[in-house]
Amino acid sequence: MKNSNNHIIIIGAGIAGLSAASYLVRNGYKVTVVEQHSQPGGLCTSWKRKGYIVDYCVHWLMGTKEGTDFHRIWEELGAFTNADGSKVPIVNFDDFTTVWLSNGEKVCLYSDLEKLRHELLRIAPEDVKEIDRFCISLKKLGSANMAAITEEQTLLKSLGSMVRNASGFVTLMKQLIPMETFAERFKNPQLKELFLTEIPADWSVVSLTLGLAQQPFRSAGYTIGGSLNLAKNIERSAIERGAEILYGTAVEKILVEDNKAKGVVLANGRTIESNYVISAADGCQTLYKMLEGKYLPASVKKAYDTYPLFPSTVMVALGVNRDCTDLPHGFSPYFSNAIEFPDGTAHNRFAVNVYSYDPTLSPKGNTLITVLINTWEGETWESLFQNDKKKYELEKTRIAQEVIDRLDMLVGDISGNIEMVDISTPHSVIRYTGNWQGSFEGFAPTKATLSKTLPKTLEGLDNFAMIGQWTTPGGGLPTAAKDGRDIAIRLCKEDGKKFNPTL
Repeated sequence: MKNSNNHIIIIGAGIAGLSAASYLVRNGYKVTVVEQHSQPGGLCTSWKRKGYIVDYCVHWLMGTKEGTDFHRIWEELGAFTNADGSKVPIVNFDDFTTVWLSNGEKVCLYSDLEKLRHELLRIAPEDVKEIDRFCISLKKLGSANMAAITEEQTLLKSLGSMVRNASGFVTLMKQLIPMETFAERFKNPQLKELFLTEIPADWSVVSLTLGLAQQPFRSAGYTIGGSLNLAKNIERSAIERGAEILYGTAVEKILVEDNKAKGVVLANGRTIESNYVISAADGCQTLYKMLEGKYLPASVKKAYDTYPLFPSTVMVALGVNRDCTDLPHGFSPYFSNAIEFPDGTAHNRFAVNVYSYDPTLSPKGNTLITVLINTWEGETWESLFQNDKKKYELEKTRIAQEVIDRLDMLVGDISGNIEMVDISTPHSVIRYTGNWQGSFEGFAPTKATLSKTLPKTLEGLDNFAMIGQWTTPGGGLPTAAKDGRDIAIRLCKEDGKKFNPTL
């Protein structure tokens, strides 16, 4: 583009789309965001149920500490400023999570590295050498100076750019090995179980260590108010500066003339013309539906044919009429009697989040509890809903009851205090976000995927770009926000303009 007054359409009002809109309007561009849902955020979302706010996304967020580069981006976007002008409070936990092993042992992954070391040694004194190596690597990774991520780097190179010294870079590279390989370094079977419980065997170790390493430095906390509040803060800032956001308007097709993106056709038949189109929506829908599979570089086709995905989830949310501060804020218990899903999978553990620390999510004295169970069978859940809605609802009810029964068994009386039950499934994710197979974060972080670059633009198609989790394997909210900033930098550069990041 050579004219800063040109019209840009952004598909999707998730964090990447909102970020792009915010940075582009403050640099003088006319921006229209088109979103199929009725609210912003994409998977960074929450919803109201019987006096509770059910939160789906943020458990910890990189960039909550002042002085880090991601914090600068969140501040530029207005993410940490509420509608009343107050700052979003940040909670930093004394522990990352607690894992209950199959033998009944409970292992706390403390935020403090010395406490973490002693906890692991308590379980496996014979692994002192590997435990010390692990803790030292966390310290190096967490204390590395976080540098701005360069546009269109692989996540591997982006993470590498965070480390300003040779020792830190070597530490990072060692975090890319598969978790299964890493777990084999330990002699103790409980430690092996611990690491393989938290992360799939073929995912890189950095999937665990990147978040865990931030905890001692208080640089990846929880944002009070929940996920949707974060998204609404960014949305409000973008709208105040001139962005137009159209909700409830799914895109059916991207208009292309002479191999140039010229606008979009909405599902209701309306056509909106533009000079540039940015898709911050689901990658599969963008490439195979909106662009009809006509612009598929070999690297992109290979990714969608072969790359593993993040899973989807079944989430059971409970509104509990009791104070739950006696429970860990996050824990992953094991139970021998597996919960069976209609997708053919069986589950002996789930992840529990007890939101005692966020009073905005529940009535005073009450607590929101969410239970998440991952599944890679999103398409099966979608098929069940489409073909047998009655069975779909019955399965949701059954699974919720089985979750409640196990919580009663594990932590005491929960069922007698329940005021609200809400169940989200992979179908829910697909319905509200369009995410392929219900995946909550795009391509999974394996050593192979983290080493690859997926293009932001498509060969043969001008005036078009893709941003967001489907273009950066490993995903995450910070990289989505950075993607929005990067596309604004690129377009300003093409137009010979000095990029202005400030509000």
